Amino acid sequence: MKKVILPLALLAGIVGTAHAQTGIKFGVKGGYNLATFSGTDSHGIEYKSGFSAGLYSNFGVADNFSVQPEVLFSQKGASIDNFEGLPTTRFKTTLSYIDVPVLLRYNTGKTEGKGFFLELGPQASFLVRNRDFTQTGNTSTQSTDNTNSADMNKTVLAYVGGIGYQITSGLSLGFRYTGDFTQVYKQGVSANYAGQAYAGGNGQNPSVHNSVFQFQVGYAFGGK
Repeated sequence: MKKVILPLALLAGIVGTAHAQTGIKFGVKGGYNLATFSGTDSHGIEYKSGFSAGLYSNFGVADNFSVQPEVLFSQKGASIDNFEGLPTTRFKTTLSYIDVPVLLRYNTGKTEGKGFFLELGPQASFLVRNRDFTQTGNTSTQSTDNTNSADMNKTVLAYVGGIGYQITSGLSLGFRYTGDFTQVYKQGVSANYAGQAYAGGNGQNPSVHNSVFQFQVGYAFGGK
């Protein structure tokens, strides 16, 4: 619960300082994540599907510029085919985070609230759950809820960049990329089941980062 309350408090604090600004808006958004791992030990790792959903606010700070803080639940992780050398076995890990990006947004349209936009900024992510899944053959499956995250970084720093289109009615479509600066797993400690899987079974955590493409739909309320 604390991991959810803290990001919401951060968003409330940021929004609270913006009431003097004109055109403040609040919104909801959700979308599709295409996630994988990047980094030194990412060879053989493939993409997996997930989703994101949450709240955001947007307030103007200058002509064509606005700041947009968000709080999103986001599924990340990765997939491996031919796991442990077996051609019929696939391994997946789903990592659930609370993402808190704070984005500087440049609106290219001359009409208020309409047109293409670019966004860029930092992001803090808080790990709330990790789940491992192994599939063998076409019908035989085995699922393991891996709640031992002692060897994983609970707080992750990242960068976000994206592009999208805002419709006057409040509807927006966006595409963004999120890349982590912080590694998924802690270094210098013994790996858990997922860590061993990606490290090739050598007992050490792999050097990997979350790498996520996000397709999002949002709707904003209020503002001019």
